[in-house]
Amino acid sequence: MSGQDGLSLLKWKERKSVMGNKLQLLFWVILGSAVLCAFFLLISFTVAGTDTALRVMVIITEVFGAIALIAGILGIIYLRDNNDRWLSISVVSFAGVWVWLAVVFEIGLNSPFNNYWLLFITYYIFMIASIVFLRMAFTKIKTIYKVLPAVVLFANALLTVYMIFLNMWWSLPI
Repeated sequence: MSGQDGLSLLKWKERKSVMGNKLQLLFWVILGSAVLCAFFLLISFTVAGTDTALRVMVIITEVFGAIALIAGILGIIYLRDNNDRWLSISVVSFAGVWVWLAVVFEIGLNSPFNNYWLLFITYYIFMIASIVFLRMAFTKIKTIYKVLPAVVLFANALLTVYMIFLNMWWSLPI
């Protein structure tokens, strides 16, 4: 290897490290926003008795969920490492279900309406797709971040129990 080849290799590594810092920052934003979204989601369950605190926690959770969804989509597009990409896919599949719930909640999930079955069918479709992607991400990620799909699957399981209870409650004859 000549000196010039070594110099061009050094410049390539410097260029890669500059771009790597931006991608590494994106990776940490994805991971941090997903963890904060799940954390505030669990805290919002503990303050469910008070209306004002619940609204604040829901807004904070929605903000971190939206950041996680946007960062996850950007991670799918820009991250090239297989582990990082599958981590982004798991965050998008986690946040997608919760964004669906936030949108439906804002349009009136808390009160029954004539076509409530449409909400539950779309939820179950989203949830099955989320479970498939989280399971695939769990098998594809080879680093310590393998725990994230398992944790967010637990958070999605809490939502599924709530939705099944709500589905049964609304199906009761009045």
